[in-house]
Amino acid sequence: MAGKISFPHGNDWGVIGPEGDHDLPVESTLGHRFQLVDGEVVDRYDGATDDEVREIDAARVVERQAEELQAARTALVRRVKAEAAQRIANLDWKVERARERDVLNGSKTLQEVYAEREVIRLASNQAEAAIAKLASQEEIQSFSW
Repeated sequence: MAGKISFPHGNDWGVIGPEGDHDLPVESTLGHRFQLVDGEVVDRYDGATDDEVREIDAARVVERQAEELQAARTALVRRVKAEAAQRIANLDWKVERARERDVLNGSKTLQEVYAEREVIRLASNQAEAAIAKLASQEEIQSFSW
């Protein structure tokens, strides 16, 4: 005989116990696998065993964590790109000054400023490669560039 279940906190999560309001459709100790739909108890896992439900749940957690980690990496890459763009833009005044000096003095200072910008780009690319290798939220949170 299947156990009993109640839904005291809404129709989306059951509490299994002897004083439940509804019969369980399958034997289980996992209240989260059931929901109440139009007064009927529905098994979200379509009759899987509790062990199978635990495996499915664990796989979903791993998948969700991987998605969250990738989203955090993507956000961090965006921040690095934005900062690199700002650092390069901050050198605009040097570009203008270097052009003037090169015209007036025949010097090559513009090339030096462009080299500074390239250093920023290379550092940004290296940071992005390092971010791709970060394996945890803690590593992402502690990353600095």
